[in-house]
Amino acid sequence: MDATGFANCLKAVLAEGLDVNESFDPDGIRSVDTYRDAEILTMNDGLVVTMDDGTEFQVTIVQSREGR
Repeated sequence: MDATGFANCLKAVLAEGLDVNESFDPDGIRSVDTYRDAEILTMNDGLVVTMDDGTEFQVTIVQSREGR
């Protein structure tokens, strides 16, 4: 899976309310760690997703607006 495919899967799960099991094969994911657990040196929060083939994706989470 490339970055575009990963982004499209994540969008489908979050925006379209699809079940993860319906949108892609979760067996392809080796691990998911927080930036802190993965010891990523950043002030941001986020996740490191490692695929079975060693491909790694980083998802940075930045709050852009506060709700009412």
